[in-house]
Amino acid sequence: MAKEPSFDLSLVKACYFNLSDKTPFIGVISRLKAGEVYHSHSQFDMHYGLEFGIVMSGRKDLIFPDLTIHLSSGNVWFCGMWEPHCWTVGRQPKEEINFIIWPPALASLHFNESPELDWLEPFTLPPEERPQTNATTRGAMLEIGAKMKKCLKTGGEKRDILLRLYIMEAILLSARKSKTRENLKLPSGSAESLNQILKCFFEKRGLMTTAGAARMCGMGRNTFGMMFRRLMGLSFADFGLRYRLNSAASCLRWTNDSIKNIAFSWGFADTSHFDRLFAKFYGCPPHEYRHRKIHPGFCNGRIRPKGRAFSAR
Repeated sequence: MAKEPSFDLSLVKACYFNLSDKTPFIGVISRLKAGEVYHSHSQFDMHYGLEFGIVMSGRKDLIFPDLTIHLSSGNVWFCGMWEPHCWTVGRQPKEEINFIIWPPALASLHFNESPELDWLEPFTLPPEERPQTNATTRGAMLEIGAKMKKCLKTGGEKRDILLRLYIMEAILLSARKSKTRENLKLPSGSAESLNQILKCFFEKRGLMTTAGAARMCGMGRNTFGMMFRRLMGLSFADFGLRYRLNSAASCLRWTNDSIKNIAFSWGFADTSHFDRLFAKFYGCPPHEYRHRKIHPGFCNGRIRPKGRAFSAR
C-alpha cells in the first residue's frame, strides 16, 4: 500500500493574484456537486493576499502544517499572508465563497468610532485562536454570504463597493468574539506609510532592507519593525524573504533559467546560501523542486495531516 503523504512544503504552490489598490479583492463561488469525489485530492497553496471564506453548505477540512480545522455550513476561515495551507472535502454537495484580499485594504481601515479595531487580527492570530461563528451568528453569516453570492453573480457598477461592505460586515460579525491582543500605539499615518513601502518593495523585487524601509517612512528601525509586524502579521525581514523565495520557486517551475541566475536575480548572495534557505522553507533543494513530476499545487493521494484537529463551533 502506498504511503500517504504528510504535509510537505515542497508541494506548496506559490499563488499570486493581481491585487492592488484598484483591485483590492478577488471573489470566487466554489461548488461541488453530489457524487463528485474530491477526498483523494488535496490542494496546497500560499499567497500574498489574505484569504477569507464562508462555507455556504456541506463540509470541508482546512489543513495547516500542524492543525486541521473541520468546517461546516455557516463557518468561516481566515488565512494569513504566505501561510501554507490546503483543504480537503468529501463525497457531498458543497458550496463556499472565497475572497483573496489585498492586505493594505484592511490595514488602512480606520474608524474614529472604534480606533482600536484591528481588521487584520483575524488573519494574524495563531490558526487555533482565529475567530469563528457560533450557533448565534451562523445564520447571519449565511445571510451575508447570500448577498456576496448574488453580488458576484450579477455584477453591476456598485459591485465592488458592495462586496467591500459585505467583507467588512462578515469580518466584524466573526471577529466580535476574538481575543484582544495588547493594544500597541502605532505612529500616526502608519497605514499610509505601509502602502508607500509595499509599492516600492514590489518595484524593487523585494530587495529592500528593514533599515532602508524605515528611513523611507521617516521612522527608526525599531518603530518601523513594530508597525510593520502589527499591520502585516510578520516581520519585514520575513516578509521579504518569503516573497523572494516564492518568486524564485515560481521561476524554477516555469522558466529554464539556471538556478544560479535565479538565485542572483532574487537577491541571494550565492547558490549555497539560496540552497540552504530554499530547502529550509520548501523541504527540498531547488534542483529537486524544479524536477518534481507532481505539480507543486497538487498532491495525488489522501493527505495525512499532522498535529491537532478540532471542529469549528
